[in-house]
Amino acid sequence: MQMLSKCRLLASAALAAGLAVGASLAASAQDAAKTLTIAISGDVETLDPPFSRFQRSNEVNYNVYDQFFRYGTKDSGKGYLDTDVGTVEGSAIESWSLADDNVTMTLNLRKGATFARSGKPVTADDFIYWFERAYGTKSGTEWNATTANIPSIDSVKKLSDNQIEITFAAPSPWFFYLFRDQSQAPMEAAVARANVAADDEWAAKWLAKNDIGSGEYFVESWTPGVEMVLKANPTYWAGPAYFDTVVLKIVPSSANRALLLQRGEVDIAKDLSVDELNLLRGMPGVEILSAPTRNQMILGFNVKEKPFDNPKVREALNYAVPYQAIVDGIFKGNGLPSKGPIPVLGQLADPALFAATTDIDKAKALLAEAGFADGLAFTLDIQEGDPTVEQIAILLKDSFAKAGVDMTISKQPAAVFAEGLGTLKHQAWMRDLLWYVDDPGYTGKLFFQTGAVANWMGYSNPDLDKVIDELAATLDPAKKAELAKKYQQLLIADSPVIAVVDMPFELAMRDDIAGYVQLPDNLLWYYPLKRKE
Repeated sequence: MQMLSKCRLLASAALAAGLAVGASLAASAQDAAKTLTIAISGDVETLDPPFSRFQRSNEVNYNVYDQFFRYGTKDSGKGYLDTDVGTVEGSAIESWSLADDNVTMTLNLRKGATFARSGKPVTADDFIYWFERAYGTKSGTEWNATTANIPSIDSVKKLSDNQIEITFAAPSPWFFYLFRDQSQAPMEAAVARANVAADDEWAAKWLAKNDIGSGEYFVESWTPGVEMVLKANPTYWAGPAYFDTVVLKIVPSSANRALLLQRGEVDIAKDLSVDELNLLRGMPGVEILSAPTRNQMILGFNVKEKPFDNPKVREALNYAVPYQAIVDGIFKGNGLPSKGPIPVLGQLADPALFAATTDIDKAKALLAEAGFADGLAFTLDIQEGDPTVEQIAILLKDSFAKAGVDMTISKQPAAVFAEGLGTLKHQAWMRDLLWYVDDPGYTGKLFFQTGAVANWMGYSNPDLDKVIDELAATLDPAKKAELAKKYQQLLIADSPVIAVVDMPFELAMRDDIAGYVQLPDNLLWYYPLKRKE
């Protein structure tokens, strides 16, 4: 009898162990299904949104903080959603109203919004603190606020715990564009204030490593050089995300990132070269999502130095660019040949204004008119480590040579290249320009206006400055279209830069990932992603 009981106990124990293992495996499978693993090339630089100048940091902050607004979406017809920049939806701000004077706006805070870590409600005080910190730190958020015609903290007033009022210095056509940016989001004021230091009144050192947002995710752990783990905010106002966990795994080698994706060990591989993307196309279990964008590859000239102080020389090189060959040869037919200073997909673009095509004879004739019948030589500086830029530069060099132009390609470390842009040390340079705000006035004020912060050409045209200022102050669609035409005509005539190609955004992922939304700044939004059943 005792032996029988012992046998039964052993059998029961074995059955229980089997059930436990089965349950554990099922739980592990479920955990794996609800975990999104993304291979990235390097560490997240900072968690403090105003001080982020990097795509990785911007992406994390977009998912951790809940921006004032977001764009609506529309079906791309290609299996993913595209942003609709003509539609603005509330996020941290639920609703708003603009007074008849066009300068007084009331913002109603999102009901039920809470901070991810503390669970405390988001209040007007947290929004006011965001503005105080923007002006106090003199950071990127201040630039956004002042560019949106909110000149100082005196322009922002708390009406109640759930309502604030903004008084613009002038009508603000870019307010919604700017305040859906990843840096424009409330942070928990009480926690930030609790972490100030004698030499750091805005807690910038602490916030570089700690998040206090009300977004869809929060940072659960961060092992520098290894990975960052995000957890879904269980109290997010729109409901928790499908993926409970997002793991950002640092894999410095792009070849290794591609291999991990091919093996199914990661769900998404970021920062792959065009060649690696092309090798992955058609592989079992892998999907390459390709979305047209307003990201232009720009060749810029130092217009204060010879030979590019001569606009005829700059015009000539427009005709020596192999526009379609770049789209076909490098991007395999994805992307679009550029048609001037506004991306082809920009809402106010008029490609008909841009006459240049690939015409070597025309380029030679214009160079002869400029006094360079025997050709010329110059150096193009690019940032090392970007294979796409280098591939485009090689095609340009070959095509320019046919017009008698000898272009030397100089690859520079990132810090040297960036310093050269700001100090006009490059004779010519090439990098991308992402139109994350789909408005020529905004890009003009950032890039082309006299003395603009990113005017890396030393370019100045008082007529264009006036057009940009008018674009910054008009809400009238017809007037804006008229001004945008003048903007394009002036820049095409002066050619301080050449828009070489409107590049696609391409992302390598496993084919069971669905829900992708193409954002205008090419950031990856984790919240709508899910795994196919």
